[in-house]
Amino acid sequence: MTYDQLIEIQDEEAFLETLEIIDISGYVSIDKKIALPIVTSYSFDRSNDIDLKYESGNKIGVLKFLKDRHISDVESLPDDERICFYIDYTQAQIGDSSHTFKNDFLIVNKKYFNKYKSKYKKSSAIWGSFFHINDQPEIKFDKKKTTTSIIVSDNLKIKNSVYKDNLFLSINEPNPFNRFLKLYHLLELQFDMHTAEKIRILLDQGNKEREISRKLKEYTKEEIKRLQSIINDRCTSIDDLVALMNVVKIYRNKAVKIFYEYGRESNPLKRADFNTILNDVNLFDRSVINGLGGFRYETLITSLCAYWVYRVRSSIAHNKFGEYIVDKDDEEFIVEFIEPLLKEVVKQCFKL
Repeated sequence: MTYDQLIEIQDEEAFLETLEIIDISGYVSIDKKIALPIVTSYSFDRSNDIDLKYESGNKIGVLKFLKDRHISDVESLPDDERICFYIDYTQAQIGDSSHTFKNDFLIVNKKYFNKYKSKYKKSSAIWGSFFHINDQPEIKFDKKKTTTSIIVSDNLKIKNSVYKDNLFLSINEPNPFNRFLKLYHLLELQFDMHTAEKIRILLDQGNKEREISRKLKEYTKEEIKRLQSIINDRCTSIDDLVALMNVVKIYRNKAVKIFYEYGRESNPLKRADFNTILNDVNLFDRSVINGLGGFRYETLITSLCAYWVYRVRSSIAHNKFGEYIVDKDDEEFIVEFIEPLLKEVVKQCFKL
């Protein structure tokens, strides 16, 4: 409720009737306490309140975990939580005896409020792991990929619980950037096994000391090389990759930024060739690639796929100047293009 609404109902509410209600720069103080709605970190144990203190030890407020808590009788609430209820309640009149809280709250003592507001409030996410509702960034991930059918796939091998854990986290993650990283992590977990399998085959063949030494040297190379190796070896359904890679044309401008303006020398395709492909109606069709000359079709597709996946992974994971910095505007690019491509890569890499 707003200050004006509370003043309007003060005479009707026995709890409020004798309490001081004042407006402090747009914030409502009830009984010398300002209840501020907040969004708290998932990491908190929500079973108890948390005191908010200055470094000197003086207590200036308390965090109360109320979000989603249902109260059947509002009048039974302790005084502090009753104050939170009036701020949480959105109607001009109290029409219900029960209530489900929409927010967690920070209650700040009135005498500390101005100092808290000017010196600490804006940075609470750093020192306190909570955002004030009116300070949180306006970012909401709501892009959904339209899917009309799903093709089942056999001969997939996922036994280790680490893989299952990451799959579960990726499926339940609403943030598409975090979801992408969880899927990518499935490939990272296979890098060592991929190298070990190559060495095992050479050991079985015998007299392959030089080849084994070469593989061990490759093992120490940068991550993009290891990603290219596993995709080159395991992703054999080239047409399935190409069908998803062709979607890049819809996101041409963003792809140019990520893969070229913020690109690296590991890009197997020059920008001029990329433009030529995207200007052709057949896109990454074999005939188009062969027309460019100088490429082995399968190797280019898998190497380019690895490069695209890695550049997006670096942009998300590093999130620093010098890399393309992803934000809300990139959500559709992730959901509609690069995430489906990564899913196909993961599927093929886990084929028996």
